[in-house]
Parts: sequence; C-alpha cells; structure tokens
Amino acid sequence: MRTVEVLVIGAGPYGLSISTHLSARGVDHVIVGSPMDTWRAHSPAGMFLKSEPYGSSFASPQRGYNLPTYSKARGLDYASRLGPVPLTQFLGYADWFTANLVPDLLDDQVTELVPAYGGFTASFAGGEQVTARQVVIATGVRPFRKIPHELAGLPADLVSHTIDHHRLEEFSGRKVVVLGAGQSALETAALLHEQGASVRIVARVPELAWNDRNPDQISALGHLKRPASRLCEGWRCVFWNTPEAFRLLPRDMQTTKARSVLGPAGSWWLRDRVEGVIETLTGYHVQKADAKKTRKNGIRLFLDGPQQTVIDADHVIAGTGFRVDLARLPFLPDGLRSGIDTFDDYPVLNRAGETSVPGLYFAGAAAAGSLGPSMRFVAGTHNIARVMSDRLARRARTFS
Repeated sequence: MRTVEVLVIGAGPYGLSISTHLSARGVDHVIVGSPMDTWRAHSPAGMFLKSEPYGSSFASPQRGYNLPTYSKARGLDYASRLGPVPLTQFLGYADWFTANLVPDLLDDQVTELVPAYGGFTASFAGGEQVTARQVVIATGVRPFRKIPHELAGLPADLVSHTIDHHRLEEFSGRKVVVLGAGQSALETAALLHEQGASVRIVARVPELAWNDRNPDQISALGHLKRPASRLCEGWRCVFWNTPEAFRLLPRDMQTTKARSVLGPAGSWWLRDRVEGVIETLTGYHVQKADAKKTRKNGIRLFLDGPQQTVIDADHVIAGTGFRVDLARLPFLPDGLRSGIDTFDDYPVLNRAGETSVPGLYFAGAAAAGSLGPSMRFVAGTHNIARVMSDRLARRARTFS
C-alpha cells in the first residue's frame, strides 16, 4: 500500500490547480480522477463558458500557464473580455496545463475513503489502495445534480439532467422540454434547437433574466467604478470573490448567497439564440409527471402556473442546478461523514477549506457555503489553491 502526504480526489480545475501548488511546495501527493471529466463527457458539445475569458484560467504558482498563453501559442482567437470561450478551446488548455504541470495524474476512481491511524485510506476502482495523512475532495458538481422530486422515479429515457449529456444530436426530431432558467438550461435548450429538436423551456421565474454585456472598453476611472475580478465586474463582484469578506456574513446568509449569486440567468451572448426563438413558459412549475402509456411512449407534464397546462414530450431535461449534499458522495462512509460539521448541507470549512475532521478538506462547489460563490466557477481556484496548499504543506512539515 502506497503512503503519501496528500490525496487529491478529483481532476477538474480545482484538483489540477491544487496539485500544481502542492508540487511547487514539494509536497508528496497523488491526484486521482478522470481529467476534466465533467467538462469533457458531461457538458454539451458546442457550448461556451459563461465566465469571461479573463476568469477562465486555472490557478498556478508558475507564470505563463494560463488561457491567453495557450491560445496565443496555438493561434487561437482570444480576447480577455467579452468572450465567450468555446468548450473545445478550454479543454485544449486544460490538457496542456495537465501535461505540463500534473503529469502523474492517476486516472482512476475512489470507491471508499476511511479513517486510518494518522490519516485516511482510500480504495480505488482499479484495486489500488493509498494511505494519506491529508485528503482534498474536489469532485465538482456532478454528484450533486438536482432533479425535481415531481420527476423522481421516472426512467432515464424520459428524464435526465443537463449534466447527463455531451452529444445532443440524439434528440434531433424529438420533442424535448427543458426545465430551468439558468445558463445550463438555456444553453442546452439553444443547442437542442440548433440540433433539430422541438424544444420548450419551462421555468418557475416570472421572466428569464440575462446578464448584461460588459462594456467594450473601460477607462482608468471606469476601472475604479467597475473593478474587474476574475468572477465578474463591479464592486459587488469584488466582495463575492473575496472569501475573507464573504466569511463575515451570517452563516445562513452565506449558504443562501453561495447558491444564488450570479444566477439563475443566461449570458448576454446567448439571448438571441433563445428569446423569440424557443417557446418559453415562465411562471410555471411541474405539478406532476406521468409516463405516457400509449403507442408512442413519452412523458406528460402537468404544469401549475398562470393556468393549468398539460404538455407532452418525448423527453425532459432538468437544468435545475445542483444541491450540495455529502450523502451523495458514495465513497464517504456514514462514520466519516457524520464527523463533518455541516450547515444547510454544506460542509463547514475554515479559510483553508479544512473540515471539522482534521486533515480532510473540500474545494470547489462544496466549499461555496463557507468560502463564497466563486467556488462554483473556475475563478475560485485562485481563492483556494494557494491558501489550501500552504496549510497542507505546513501540516506536512509537522509530521516530518
């Protein structure tokens, strides 16, 4: 059984960023996971990132490993503002970053994580086991996909989540209802329409919200009035992108803002592909749903809203977001999970991302309840990778 100082579970932007910082500090560690799997296999082909290009680079202690450097070296279009960045370009950047800075990534899956003397023991699907004094969980949002309870129990051929799909051409010629009013729902609906599906959007909100386009140019004075953080632009963005400020909020406000800031809304560049193009029912929610028992199988939705409405579809895709719940991490046994202090289902973390279980850390979406909404975006890697790695390195020195 191999013994290391740190095990990093997850090979998305957070796991990769933390791994590079640990390497720079000489901390012996293993990072395990399928590289960028959520983006590569569970994001629709043809999508663009919602974040501005300047907020789409991973945190790295080495200079030059950012999206503009990668794009310039390969002759790809890049403008720091007003993107959007294509998924293909972002994945190419991630592969380049990984090849140069995280070459020893273990493409495997953790099946169980249990406390062991002085640390933790992790079992992998491939049969290997690793003992680590400290563990970082950076598994991303996919385990936390949220499907409305009214659709629970219906088969996967009738109901799915936006994160379940990479290729949408399979829905060409079919009737699809997309639930939700956020970027994921709206961009999925646009791509479905462009792939030849007959699409309807159903959303609880009274009307769809769209993020404003950032100004083409900002003067020196404008930067004072509208400072740009990696998360977004404006003084409110500076606050939401500063974990130290976010942690001053009351605990219940922290979890509310962790979920609601910067959403649900669509990007300005997506609006023309949805508004006036795709039929949209706003102010409606699903009251119940039934699988149709007819010659042409499908699903029937009973909607409650301005008026009672029934619509039929071949498939429903829920763009209804994610809800952090540690019980949905299958590798965390009850005994370990029960030792983690939580509030409103989020793990309670210190500034370095450490839980109430010494040596166990969270990064990414699960950390948003304690460190702010930037943890839901690539921008947040810059708010946690260095701080967490410093803490991991200090603890490593105390053990040596």
